[in-house]
Formats: sequence, structure tokens, C-alpha cells
Amino acid sequence: MARRILRLAVAPVVLPHELAHAAAALAVGLTPEVRLLPPHEGSTTPLGQFDADLPASTPTWRVRLVAVAPLIVFVGGAVLLRLTVAPAALGAALAVVPLAYWGSLSAGDVAVAAAPDEARKSERFAADVTRRIQAAADALTLLVALVVAAALLA
Repeated sequence: MARRILRLAVAPVVLPHELAHAAAALAVGLTPEVRLLPPHEGSTTPLGQFDADLPASTPTWRVRLVAVAPLIVFVGGAVLLRLTVAPAALGAALAVVPLAYWGSLSAGDVAVAAAPDEARKSERFAADVTRRIQAAADALTLLVALVVAAALLA
């Protein structure tokens, strides 16, 4: 019961990001799977997880597109929202945090985009996360937040 309540609480926070991956996967002919609070081995516990079977023949551009889809969708959404909402509007200010959060890429997303061959070898959307990849993901998160804020509030 507690896990179900936790999933309901986590869903609106996590699903938009994961569904962006899933939509891109569907668009390029892959079968996506999205899970909330998945079992995980490692130092961090993900709130959500996207995966799809990844045939070895999948072109690199498709792997990378699916990996970075949330960035494209939500930063693009911020730009489109800016075209329709005045920067002084309350809606613009309230949209900064969710769009920046959903548009940020996890270290796993960055790892797959950086090493699509590794993902294809494992036949799933997974690649090793090194310290360099983690640092890149952290820096990208900050950059995404700044770009979304600038797009909506400038």
C-alpha cells in the first residue's frame, strides 16, 4: 500500500521525462518500457526508468535521439511557451522548475548519448556512468535550468 502511494506521488514528477524518452522510442520504431521506482543496484535509486529493446542494428542517431529526447521536448516546450506567454506572467515563472527538471538529462541518459555502441551491445538503453559523464550531466542540468529560465523569463 505504501509503495502504491509513493508511486502515485512520484508519477507526476517523473513520468513526463520518461514519457519523452518513450515517445521518441515509439517514433523511431522501438518498443518502450517505463517503470516507476524500479528495482536498482547502485549508489542511487532512480524514481523512474525508461528502457527499450535495442537491436544491434539500431542507427546511432536513433539511440542518441531517444537518449536526449527530454532535453529536446522540454527545452523546446519552454521556447514555444515563451512565444505564447509574456515573461511577466505567473505561468511563465511557474513553468521554469518543472520544464527544467523534466528537460534535464540523467547521467544514464548522457552515458547512452555519449556511448551508443555500448548501449547497442547491451541491447538496452544503458551505458557505464563514469565520473566524467556524471560531471557532464551535472553541468548540463545547470545549463538546462539557465536556458529554460532565460527562455521563459527574459
